[in-house]
Amino acid sequence: MNYTECFVVLDKLSSERLSILRFPLIIGVVLILSAGTTMNFADGSSGSEELLFFFNFIQNILSDGIARVAVPLFFLMSGFLFFLNVKWSIDKFKEKVRSRFYTLVIPFLFWNMFVMVVFFIAQTIPQTSVYFSGTNQSIATYSLFDFFNNLLGLTKSPISFQFWFIRDLIVMILLTPLLICIFKSKILATLMLFLLSCLWLLDVWPIYIPSLAAVYFFYVGSYISKFEIDIFSMDRFGSSIFVIYLVFLLADTMTKNYEINQVLHHIGIVLGVITSLYISKSFCGKARIKNLFLRLSTYAFFIFALHEPLLRIFKKLIYKLISPESELAIIFIYFFVPLVIIFTLIFTYEILNKLAPRQLRAVVGGR
Repeated sequence: MNYTECFVVLDKLSSERLSILRFPLIIGVVLILSAGTTMNFADGSSGSEELLFFFNFIQNILSDGIARVAVPLFFLMSGFLFFLNVKWSIDKFKEKVRSRFYTLVIPFLFWNMFVMVVFFIAQTIPQTSVYFSGTNQSIATYSLFDFFNNLLGLTKSPISFQFWFIRDLIVMILLTPLLICIFKSKILATLMLFLLSCLWLLDVWPIYIPSLAAVYFFYVGSYISKFEIDIFSMDRFGSSIFVIYLVFLLADTMTKNYEINQVLHHIGIVLGVITSLYISKSFCGKARIKNLFLRLSTYAFFIFALHEPLLRIFKKLIYKLISPESELAIIFIYFFVPLVIIFTLIFTYEILNKLAPRQLRAVVGGR
């Protein structure tokens, strides 16, 4: 069999299961940035610095546990769909890159430029400049390299932090010819999968761009697609893996200060990815629930693009206004801020979709 060709057909149910996952995964991405209680301001003041036990446990379970599955699963899905049903050629690769230019590169550049302009304006206004910590360089003092470094994320994350994911995804797509060469031999491809799995579990990776998560999970998704493996093939073990995942999730949460935690954490993420794919089946059980999540999936990229820095700004405003001291108040803010941001962005999306649908479609990559 020629492993450079792949003609796996994604049936309607499988396509719906992948689409249904997008909104819950975006909630996970938002929860990751909702963690923490310390808020730094330009005058040096900050919010609560005390991490109480119950709150710490909750955010370790959610933000540093369950939510950490989101980005790896997005990379896996991206690799799977990029290699799905493709007979590779130079023209086909050019066609794929061209399509991703509109779905990835244009939104990447637009939203980072947008945030840079907003930050520049806010930093020049006394009433809003106080909400910047002062730990990052002022945009007004950017050199040419600083500008491109913050726009593209060359040596650090882009100015719109979450777009490191899109940056790494773009790099993985440009590296596709290398993957195609590896996939010519299933033995070589499987050995590479084993090597990357070891690197992932040991958290060993000397390269900044692309990240280990991007390389490993994009490769896994591509491997599944190229060798015609059902992405939901682990469903038959789903209930058992779900139980094992909960055990590892708890172990991960309880061993944060131990060396073994990194291995437990990375094993937990792999189990969480499989569990998430398995759970997606239950969302399709009832038409009303399925249709709701399919509808919500249309907001996923817009929420991804704007939840940060909006979440950070809103959280700083609340901490500045009320300076929460009790554990209950801190827990309330932890859940309240993401909910407000998500609902606000859904409402904003609907307004923009009515006023400027073509422009909106362009900046969310045609999604």
